[in-house]
Amino acid sequence: MIRYWKTLALSLVLAGLSTPAWAQATRTLSNRAARGDHAPVTVELHPGHGVTLNFRPVGAIIHRVWLDDPSQVTLDFDDTRCATGSEPGDCAATVIHLRRIQPLSFPGLPATATTTLTIVTDRELYTFRLAFPTSGTPAYSILAIQLDMPSPQTSAILATQIASPAGVRWVEQGLLAAQQRNLVATGDPLWERLQALLEQLKQGRPLADAAQTAGVSQALVVRLAQMGRPDSGLTQGR
Repeated sequence: MIRYWKTLALSLVLAGLSTPAWAQATRTLSNRAARGDHAPVTVELHPGHGVTLNFRPVGAIIHRVWLDDPSQVTLDFDDTRCATGSEPGDCAATVIHLRRIQPLSFPGLPATATTTLTIVTDRELYTFRLAFPTSGTPAYSILAIQLDMPSPQTSAILATQIASPAGVRWVEQGLLAAQQRNLVATGDPLWERLQALLEQLKQGRPLADAAQTAGVSQALVVRLAQMGRPDSGLTQGR
């Protein structure tokens, strides 16, 4: 049963699928949206409730966090060094927990209805707008940052390249990355099917045939290749 749920979780994460926010405690957010490319995403902190920002799905390591107005929010991390004011290089968190508190008074700091949270990782710069509603209930307790879905053009290019020796290595590296993020484990049914897929790709079978025979979706294989492919100029759009 545990293997079944881990297999399901990996399939959902890598395929970029999610159920509605009101139906679950976790809301998924694309990496592009989390960066605030167009506008910062608003995170509501309700009285008595916290929100956890989970960067593990994208493999990001948090080094610095800036909170413009700390009078209503406390921050906690899965790496305790991040909360002790240590040197930036010493902080290596992957999860941030935001907790709303009773407003504090700081001399010279004006009271604000919202504030900005800035997060610096080893890969990206993220910005969120924090809001403090006085009524209502939270729709989620975890905000999970997910890899951006590749554009149709990128997916098509990757799909044609996966059957090459380099493409097979991308899928292998992506599978290892998924294993390191605890999305799949050796011996899981999906792991075994992906191993069968890799064997067929190494024998020169086309992706469509190998995926059908192994019982995995081409979209999943493309996402693994995206995770394992080094940056070599094939852009996805940002």
